[in-house]
Order: sequence, then C-alpha cells, then structure tokens
Amino acid sequence: MTGTSSAPGSSRTPPSAPSAVTLLTLGGTIFMTQGADGGHAAPDAAAGERVSSTLIDGVGLTAHEIANVSSSDVRPRHLAEVLERARQTVDDGAHGVVLTHGTDTLEESAFLQNRYWDRDAPLVVTGAMRPASAPGADGPANLHDAVRTAASPSARGVGVLVVFDAQVHLADQVTKASSRSVSAFASAPSGPLALVDGAELRLLQAMPERVARLSAGAPSAHQPPVPTVMAGLDDDLDLLDHLPAEALSGLVIAGVGMGHVSPAAMPRLRRLLEVGVPVVVATRIPSGGTSTHHYAYPGSEVDLLDAGAVMAGFLSPAKARLLLRALLAEHAPAETIHAAFAAYAS
Repeated sequence: MTGTSSAPGSSRTPPSAPSAVTLLTLGGTIFMTQGADGGHAAPDAAAGERVSSTLIDGVGLTAHEIANVSSSDVRPRHLAEVLERARQTVDDGAHGVVLTHGTDTLEESAFLQNRYWDRDAPLVVTGAMRPASAPGADGPANLHDAVRTAASPSARGVGVLVVFDAQVHLADQVTKASSRSVSAFASAPSGPLALVDGAELRLLQAMPERVARLSAGAPSAHQPPVPTVMAGLDDDLDLLDHLPAEALSGLVIAGVGMGHVSPAAMPRLRRLLEVGVPVVVATRIPSGGTSTHHYAYPGSEVDLLDAGAVMAGFLSPAKARLLLRALLAEHAPAETIHAAFAAYAS
C-alpha cells in the first residue's frame, strides 16, 4: 500500500485557467428514458448525448462513453478503464474528471476507485434518480454540480468524491440512503464534505487526510470470491456448513449490533479462520459501525477478534467486501489486511 503523495505526472498546483473537465460515462438512470406511462426506464444513447452536451458555465467539457449500462452490470474492468482514462486526461492537463454511474452500486464503485486513484485532481462520481425523460429530471443539475466540483481547487487532494443533490460526499463515507428520493445519498459518520453553491464549493468540514491506497493501479478483472452472509435473529450461519473453505478466498459477515453473531455461529467461523480464510465482520446497522471492546460475551466483537476475525469499523458490508477482495487480489498477508481495516475503526 502507498501513502498519500502525488503520483508522477500529478501536481499540487491546479492547471491554468480556463478550467477543463473530462466526462466519462458508464450510463445509469441519468442516461435512461422511460415509457409514456412513466415506467420501464432503459438505457438510451440519445439521452446520453443530450445530457453530456449540457453547457457548464466556464468549464470546457470533453465527453467519452465507456459503457451505457445499469449499475448492477458495472464490472471491475469498467472501473479499470475509467481509472486509466482519468489518469491520462489529468496528466494531459484536465482539472478533474466526472464519471456518470447508476446509483444502485455508485457508492461501491466510488469506494473501490478511491483505493487506486493517485492524482490530486478530483475524480467525481454522479448520476440521477430520475430518467432523462422524466419531469424534473435531476441528472442535468447533478452533472452541473459534479463538473463544478471537479473544476474547483477546493476539491483537490481528497480522492474520489460523490456529488448528488448539491452535496459533495467522500467516497469512503457515502452511502445510498433512499431507493426513491432525489436526495438519495448521505455520509456517515461526518456528513457531507461540502455543498455546491453555484460555481462555489462551500466546505462544511476540514479536508480529511486520505487513507492509504492500494499498490495496484486498478482493480483486477478477476476478483477473488468473497461472499457476504447476513446474521440475524435465530440465525447460526448454518449456510457456512455448505461453503467449503477451499472455495472461499474470504468471507464478510453482516453482523448484528456492533458486529455480533450468535454463540452457535462461532464454531463455524473458527473453522474457516483456522484454515486461513480471512473473515471480516461488518454490521448491518446503517450507522455507528462495529466495535472492538464494548462486549465480551460469546459471539461478540471481542470473541470474534480473539478468534482472528477482523472488524470492518464504519465500512458497510458492501464496502468491506470490496476492500477485502482488492487486498486478496494483491495477495496481501494477514497483517496487511488487519492494518487496512484498522484505518476505518470505530
């Protein structure tokens, strides 16, 4: 893993005016249209052309389509191409990069790309909750705000950002909080980083120090298998009896409370840990994260840690899975995995 220093070709000094931003597109609702009855939204190339031609005051915008797919169909190879093109355009003088993406997995793509983004220029991810043909479509406004953020000197040096409904979120903290509202994204534990106010970026908190990046340049196209299993009432994780250890590269548990499982689940988890399968325990609770010391009964976080599990901190189960897969793809040893998740301890 590397620190937060700039990569060759990047600079702490923004390029000279006028601002230039590159728009990369992966599709999503922002580039969809719907039927006359207001339903059945689907990708539409013409919609992409209309939205990407939106005039952003004072910023030169160059668009390039990588794909036009739903976010459930975005793959690591798409994100690897995004990172490659984004680096090239920044090295060629762009102030920043905007990526359009479907909202269903937007937070996951932003988080994963933030593990590899190694330029000071911002990489800003945005999308829409309403198709381009819908009354009150939110895509043009979100795109405008994302471009203004990508061009802002205030956004430099903090990695990948998500811009939605005039709010700027850090990739590591953002989560989709509503499946319907145009104000779909929120950040935990600290709230949004900034607000987009016209051409201005109004910071709401101090710029954070970036978590160390992974050493690879992009996510591998072949990610190790890491399933996520949810714990709950009267659930002893019996499913693990049918998952042979040799078929697992790792495992993420979406635990209850601060990261707990039933006492009866512990022998199953110990079986995996004893043969070297990394087990990361997150919580299914939307905020608060896991603990390392509050409870010490069987199945609690202290019991899990004593068995060799890793706590995910404030990372959601989905983000914990992506981080564990990325680490395993780099053949990271146990101590590196522990250190990577310790950065998100809560």
